[in-house]
Amino acid sequence: LEVQAPWAALMLWGYKTVETRLYPLPPELVGREVFLVESAEGQAGVSGVGDSVPAGASGLRVVGTVVFSESIAYEDRAAWEADEYRHRVSKTSPYGWKEGRQIHGWVVQTVRPLAEAVPVPEMRRLFRSFFSLDLPHRGADFETLQTRLGAKPPTMGGGSIPTINLTPFLTGAPEEQQRIVDAIATQCQYIGFLRVTWDGFPVEVVAAAQDAARRLFECDEPTKQRWSKSGIQKQTSSYTSTGYRGSGSTENNKNRESWSCTVPRHVPRAETDEGDYFASSAGQQHFALQPDPQVPWPDESLVPGFQKAICDYYDEVDKLGRVLLRIFARVLKCEEEAVLAMADRHVSPVNLFSFTMGRGGEVLPAHADVSVFTILAHDTSAGAAGSAALEMLTPEGTWEPVRSEPGCFTINLGQIMQRWSNGRMRATVHRVLPPLEGPPGAKRQSITFFQLLNYDASVSVLPECLALGATPKYEPRSVAEWQKERLSGFYLPPDQRDVNKCWYNYNA
Repeated sequence: LEVQAPWAALMLWGYKTVETRLYPLPPELVGREVFLVESAEGQAGVSGVGDSVPAGASGLRVVGTVVFSESIAYEDRAAWEADEYRHRVSKTSPYGWKEGRQIHGWVVQTVRPLAEAVPVPEMRRLFRSFFSLDLPHRGADFETLQTRLGAKPPTMGGGSIPTINLTPFLTGAPEEQQRIVDAIATQCQYIGFLRVTWDGFPVEVVAAAQDAARRLFECDEPTKQRWSKSGIQKQTSSYTSTGYRGSGSTENNKNRESWSCTVPRHVPRAETDEGDYFASSAGQQHFALQPDPQVPWPDESLVPGFQKAICDYYDEVDKLGRVLLRIFARVLKCEEEAVLAMADRHVSPVNLFSFTMGRGGEVLPAHADVSVFTILAHDTSAGAAGSAALEMLTPEGTWEPVRSEPGCFTINLGQIMQRWSNGRMRATVHRVLPPLEGPPGAKRQSITFFQLLNYDASVSVLPECLALGATPKYEPRSVAEWQKERLSGFYLPPDQRDVNKCWYNYNA
């Protein structure tokens, strides 16, 4: 199946889960694995590929396989527009709905990306965008991501995510510490998700933060809007944390509300100082300058104890972050102190999220976090919707729920770790859907800490992760440069923003 860029990649990443065409999927191809051939982006509705294609043709490459479970026909414009979060075709796209023509959707069941895209073999057109590929071994010699990763690591209970107790690393002998390092390395080379706990896990601190978040989100909307960056009178051009955002206010706040802050215990400097990491022009992109606040805190009289609860929680996950950085330094054969030094003045945010059971069609599209790793705690109290909304894309090409457990943090690797390791550690794609479990009206609430680095640190491939003579897969970048490349498209005016390309660039 020929698919233009960037749609082939977006399908393989799980971002696009329905392929749309003006004709139904041939019945004999339902449930059958089909190779995806990516062609260059071109004019809508016009194929730039001839009926007969020589091997190695420029602008074409095999990028993976897809299996479609069914072919559906959209009954009307309303049905088409309601399914946009799956097919990703905007209302203004030339591929969009037009009266008098039928649009069909092919529902993706599984995907299998190749470990590396390969040149096309000789191809002959069979029907519309389907080609016969001259593959003597039916592509068996193509290396998929799954075959490169090898066998799935064993986990308790048959799921893909283990729970690892870090106590032996924290207090044990060197051989016990190495056992934990090896277990995490094995897991994260296959799937970048795991759960961690340890003796003395801060149950009360986590519960207090979840309770504080719950009380904040229960306040009325006008009151919560006061606790946002836009709700305060800024006096300088320096940074202030975002604070509250209502549902639908941004691309990543579909059908959910949030409150976020960065380095909440930071005390703003009095004036600009180019020799000061925090008060320099670069530092003011991440840290406030007086009289502006670092964080737009809720009123203590309305949400008593909120600031203390969130700062205490931040302290705990910050400590865990340093432990994980030490562990991954050993995984990557790096000096622990060198890795810790890249995050000794980090700009990591903590985000509180809340949404209600049964509302909306999508909460957060498929993506891999722009972090070193992410530390996640779900509200597991009575009546909460828990973690049922979070799913990860496995190497087998299917979506699997990510279950939380009381007394644990869920960890997922981000793109910085993948870059550091030259692709050895996996930033696993995941998504958030409306909760599937729990009573109507139940809240799904989570607290998410995105472990970042110092703003002037490097997200380039670490020298220790390059075999002799190997080529880095990623260009050298500082944190600030790289984040700007990944995120700048989301901040364009709506009439200039191509949301699908924004997410493509975010995950590229």
